[in-house]
Order: sequence, then C-alpha cells, then structure tokens
Amino acid sequence: MKPNFEEMSKADLKAYVLSHRDDDEAIRVFFGRRNPPDSEATWYGPMCTPEGVPITENIRIAEEAIKKRAEIDREKQKQREKAHEENLRHKLEQEIEEKLRSQIELEVEQKLREKLEKEIEARLRQKISGENQQSDRPTTATVTAEEIDRFRKQLKHDPEALAALDTIQECEGNLEEAARSIATAAGNTDVESDLLEKLSTRCRTVICQEDMKEKLPVLIAAIAEFLASTSGFSSRLATPIALFAIDQGIEDFCEF
Repeated sequence: MKPNFEEMSKADLKAYVLSHRDDDEAIRVFFGRRNPPDSEATWYGPMCTPEGVPITENIRIAEEAIKKRAEIDREKQKQREKAHEENLRHKLEQEIEEKLRSQIELEVEQKLREKLEKEIEARLRQKISGENQQSDRPTTATVTAEEIDRFRKQLKHDPEALAALDTIQECEGNLEEAARSIATAAGNTDVESDLLEKLSTRCRTVICQEDMKEKLPVLIAAIAEFLASTSGFSSRLATPIALFAIDQGIEDFCEF
C-alpha cells in the first residue's frame, strides 16, 4: 500500500522519491509543492479577461512585483559577492601577514646570528691576544739587594755564583735580564726573551730532587753541572736559574 504523499512532510517525501525514482505519482506531488507553500504565497489576478482583453492594473501589479523580486535578487547577489570579496580580502591579508611575520622572524634570527658571531669572534680575538701577550711577556722575577747580600754569604765559596750575583746586581735584581746578559757574554748568540723560564724547565728534574730544594749551594752546583753537560749554555746561568725557581716557589714550580 502506497503512503499518502499529500500528508507526508517535504523531507520525508524527498527521501521517498530518492529511493523510488520510478514512482511517477510521488515525483509529481514532490515537484508540485510550492516553496513557500500556497498558504504563504502571494497570488496575483489574471492578466486578461476570459475574452482575452488585457487587464492593465493586474499587469502593472505583476510587473512591479517582478521588478521588486529582481531588485531583491540583485541585492542578495551583491551581498553574496561582497561577502565573497571580504573573505578573499581577509584571506589575502592573513597570507600577507604570515609572510611578513616569517620575513621579520628570519631577519631577526639573521641579526641575532650575526651579533652572536661577532661576539664570539671578539671573545676569541681577545683570548688569542691575551694569550699572545702572556706568551710574549718576559719573565719579571727579581731579587732585592738584601736578598743578593744574603745569597753572597751562602755562596761565598763559589766564585762562579758570586760572579753571577754581580751581574744580577748590575741588572737591578732582574733575573731574566741577568740570565740573558750572562748567556750573551758566554758567546750564546741566539738568546730568547724567555730564556730563564725555558732553561729552568730543562733543569726541572735537577731542581726538583728532594735533597736539592733546601740547599742553595748544592742546588746551584747541580744545575751548573747539568748545564755544562747537556745544554751548551754557561754554567754561570745556574745561579739565576736557581734563584728563579726559588722566586716561583720550589713546591709550586715542581708541582707545575
């Protein structure tokens, strides 16, 4: 038994037609329904009499209604176009904003990277410069006149040590200058600016023997013997080398 199509809702009728495409009656009823329904529709009078005479007033009313409906449709179309245009403009603005934000972020990142690289380069340059200055700085170990007098008493039986002390005194207690002066006087032509520090490093094994640390005369004699047998430098350099190690602190010098 077929359903009553006239009583069915439009949604139910549409679903029925879609599932029964061969039911002509259901299709006729579906397409025969007005939207809006007849109860809400606006009805106009006939355009002419039964004799075929045009009814001017009805024609005018219909024309005005058609014009009004056309204006409403045009206004709706304009609103749709305006909304579409606004959506496109908004989308374009978002794309431009995202591109600008990305570009700004890249520029900021690049500037930060450049700044960081400059800071690192400046620190490295400063560090290298400081290391170079420190490596080029001559040894400034010195002894006072009072210390020289005390050393003379301890070394009174060692003519070579006393001669070295004379040179140290002439150099106003500067052990590095005295060492270079002694080396030059002995015929050493290639005298480095940090001669004393390098020679003391060579003599470390002699200086750091336990029985040498507290005995200056014995220490100087051992260094002199070492220099004469291994380095080619004057044994008289033993005195400024020993005093340099004492000035540095024997324990610290040997630990280093």
